[in-house]
Amino acid sequence: MKRSRWSVLAGLLILGGLLSGCVSTVVPPQIPEMPVTMPDYALVGEANYAPAFLEDDPYPLFVGARWVYRNAATYWNPQISASGLMESEVVAVVQGDDAECYVLRTHYSNGPDELLYIRRTANQVKLVDADSDAAAPGAQSTYSLNPGLVFLQFPLAEDNTWPLVISGAVGRATVYHTEVVAIESGEVRTLLGPTTPIYTGSWRIHYDLPAAAPRLYGGSPQFLWFAPGVGVVKHVLNSVNYELAEYRRPDEVVHLEERHAGGIATVDVGEIVIVELRGGAPGYEDAWTWELTDMDGAALAALDSDFYADAPQVIRDTEAGTYVFKYRAVDAGDVTLEFEAVHATSGRTEGPITFRIVVD
Repeated sequence: MKRSRWSVLAGLLILGGLLSGCVSTVVPPQIPEMPVTMPDYALVGEANYAPAFLEDDPYPLFVGARWVYRNAATYWNPQISASGLMESEVVAVVQGDDAECYVLRTHYSNGPDELLYIRRTANQVKLVDADSDAAAPGAQSTYSLNPGLVFLQFPLAEDNTWPLVISGAVGRATVYHTEVVAIESGEVRTLLGPTTPIYTGSWRIHYDLPAAAPRLYGGSPQFLWFAPGVGVVKHVLNSVNYELAEYRRPDEVVHLEERHAGGIATVDVGEIVIVELRGGAPGYEDAWTWELTDMDGAALAALDSDFYADAPQVIRDTEAGTYVFKYRAVDAGDVTLEFEAVHATSGRTEGPITFRIVVD
């Protein structure tokens, strides 16, 4: 009987061994990792027009251009400015309406920033689009006319006129003549010190706005004076009398793009260095964002960095924009800036690219 039990047990053990030898481990197929490549975010279409002689340009537009205005009037409309200051700055170049356009950021003392997308051609300066929170406290109208946003047609000549279409109604701009403009405060500053407060040959233009224009346009007519090589130096409407307090000259700003990587840029102490890199909008799953990964040298001081999306009607298709890194030259020496593009989902990087800046 015992022999019979051991025989059965041995048979079971042998059968179990045979069965276990027949079972193989299932290995899942190896799926190769798909490469994550950075798309082409390059600007396409016609570039913004740049006049051959900026010193003759009545409204010079370039990345880094900035104007600050003070209210010289004894009384002013508090809806327009609580403290009488307004700043306007060209902060980036982006894609807009199948062509490049400037992003003009305007800021009033009592209101939020507004981003105005400006297209400059050889014949005109026009508004392509706007991005602002007009419902926010202190906000101006999306298309409010101010010293930073102007509508021009070239060439300027006495008695030239052109239509202004606002809210479906038509107004008119008229070029009067050139004259001398003196700044009442007696001082206008630039990055490298004060400059003359008297501007000769300034074009005086009257803007008669249509009755349908938003109330925050400030009424009609409005009078603007354009000094060659400077821009708007005076703007008068109702109880507001904006006068130029500060501005940047083109030779005070060094503008670098990815095509300048690997080269050497020379600047003077006090000047601004702006690096623009095209990339995907933050928040998009497949976006590539630019990051500063190394800054070797102490001759530059970081001011700010930001992302400016393509024009509102364009970004839905491009999901792109421009990353802007701004620095100021504070001391003589060499600086190397290193940037990498980072994929939002995988964390994969491309680059680095470097810029060398020599501060004299």
